[in-house]
Amino acid sequence: MESTNQRIKATIIVFLVLVITGLHIFTSQEKELSHVFYRELYFLPLILSAFWFGLRGAFITSICVTFVFLPYTMFHWQSFSPNDLDRLLEIILFNVVANGLGFLRDREKAVEEEKRKAIIAMAGAVAHEMNTPLFSAIASSQLLQEDFNSDSDAYNDLQLIIRNLKEISSMIKKIAAIENLEMKTYVGNSVIMDIEKSSAKQDTSS
Repeated sequence: MESTNQRIKATIIVFLVLVITGLHIFTSQEKELSHVFYRELYFLPLILSAFWFGLRGAFITSICVTFVFLPYTMFHWQSFSPNDLDRLLEIILFNVVANGLGFLRDREKAVEEEKRKAIIAMAGAVAHEMNTPLFSAIASSQLLQEDFNSDSDAYNDLQLIIRNLKEISSMIKKIAAIENLEMKTYVGNSVIMDIEKSSAKQDTSS
């Protein structure tokens, strides 16, 4: 699914670049304002590539835009006229903006990845610290349960406690097995982690 989405995004970017280039080619050179507008449209695929694919995607797209727009610039070259210089500066701007946004996007993703790893590490540490005393509590409850008859209220109460402790233990195992952060909406507008989807383990407690 992810690879399909990536291909669709790449296709959209290629389509935009080709359409904008086609507008340049098939529009009369006399319509100068139209060409200025079409030139600015190149920023759309450049920004999308930076946002969707980071620096690598932005760099490739900016190079492609340069290669498709540069021949048009050379074909309509007017011996370093103001229009020529404007087009050349625009090409430079294409590359600066695309690669700058791509760099910022990669840095943002890196920060998000660091936060994700920190949260997963913290969840694993908390689960590890809770697991030992919880195991002791279950074992102690089971030993205490042996002192009562199976039909007594105390036995049934301890059975309920043991069952709840095992459910907590199962939840702790899921927290320890968290590999990705999947979020879900909670009360109101708050967002919390979906432990079931984030965990690599399924409930195997009995």
